[in-house]
Amino acid sequence: MSDILSAGRVLYAALADGDADALGRLLSPAFQGRLTEGLPHGLGRQYDGLEMMMNAWAAADRRFEMLRPEPDELFDGGCVLIARGHYVGKANATGRPLRAAFAHFWPFDGRQFTAVRQITDSGAWRDALEP
Repeated sequence: MSDILSAGRVLYAALADGDADALGRLLSPAFQGRLTEGLPHGLGRQYDGLEMMMNAWAAADRRFEMLRPEPDELFDGGCVLIARGHYVGKANATGRPLRAAFAHFWPFDGRQFTAVRQITDSGAWRDALEP
């Protein structure tokens, strides 16, 4: 298995577990995240810096019980990890389940992931959260 795929498996385990220490090792301090426009609560935008990205993930986690990305496939794109899967969880405010398809693109410098570009079904997020 390639280094990027091995790191990707560790990354998704850390995301599912909310393991901030592991994420701090896997993600560059200068990390940049771009989340899908149209996500509820203004989450769909660019985040510059690891701390800002971690805060955005924490904000999403507070709105859902057991929110986690479940990758169905990981692809070695050379210097980019590509993941396809679904977010799953249950909205705290409504009790409705979330199952939203995603594609993630994670540039990798050989040591750490430097960014993520998320594409997800923002409508599924809204449907789970809004009354």
